[in-house]
Amino acid sequence: MDIADGSLDEGHKNIEGNDKFVSKKRSMHDSSFRYPVRMGEEYDVIILDMSSNGDSGITRIRGLITFVRGTKPDDRVRIKITKIGKGYARGQLIAYLDLK
Repeated sequence: MDIADGSLDEGHKNIEGNDKFVSKKRSMHDSSFRYPVRMGEEYDVIILDMSSNGDSGITRIRGLITFVRGTKPDDRVRIKITKIGKGYARGQLIAYLDLK
């Protein structure tokens, strides 16, 4: 299996005489993990849901939860990534996109 795509290595590691399965899957806490978005990049997205406090719309960019203040579900918008946290991102609303 290819480790680069996040799949598991089929190897075993001997730790103090015990064979243990060792996962090579990268997590957000691993220094080699790369977020699917970058600061300052712009994305065209559709808002899927609202945050629990109701002030931000929620979308996903390649699986990463992204909060966008001032939007609501079904809005089609262009956003700019302004913050990347552990397991989430925040985007700034740039423009509403026309529905065609």
